[in-house]
Amino acid sequence: IDCKDDKDNMIFRFVILDAPSPSTLPVYVRELQKLKVRDLVRVCGQTYKHDIVEKVGIRVHGFPFDDGAPPPQNVIDSWLNLLEDARQDVRTPGDFPTIAVHCVAGLGRAPILVALALVEYSKCPPLDAIGLVRAKRKGAVNQVQLNWLTRYKPRKSGSSGDGKDCCVIM
Repeated sequence: IDCKDDKDNMIFRFVILDAPSPSTLPVYVRELQKLKVRDLVRVCGQTYKHDIVEKVGIRVHGFPFDDGAPPPQNVIDSWLNLLEDARQDVRTPGDFPTIAVHCVAGLGRAPILVALALVEYSKCPPLDAIGLVRAKRKGAVNQVQLNWLTRYKPRKSGSSGDGKDCCVIM
């Protein structure tokens, strides 16, 4: 899922995944490398050894929260701090960070964080953000999470949620 600003500049690329197992981890790592993922965010319990991922230069972050629930404040803070840090680390003009996020099935916790990023960084209205995520992940985001996002107030100034500068899914 590509996240762009109002000038059509890429801000982030997000990859939503289900949780790798020890036997599927090598395949995941190869795919993450092909996609130039710099950070992998785990929002469920640990199912693999993160040192295998980190050995190839991908940073692993654990921001677990309850299945089916919206993210708690500490996870929101950690997620948005990671995104800001990722933006600051971009050194080449036109470059952007690719961040992968996974939960158990890739349908609830991971998609809601990506939708939150779309609201925060692309001025995307919450329902549009959910729609964009669901276009790539059928069945993503439950009603509790959707209701939470519709009440969420963006922190970033200029995140009006007016839909004029929404993300593009490619």
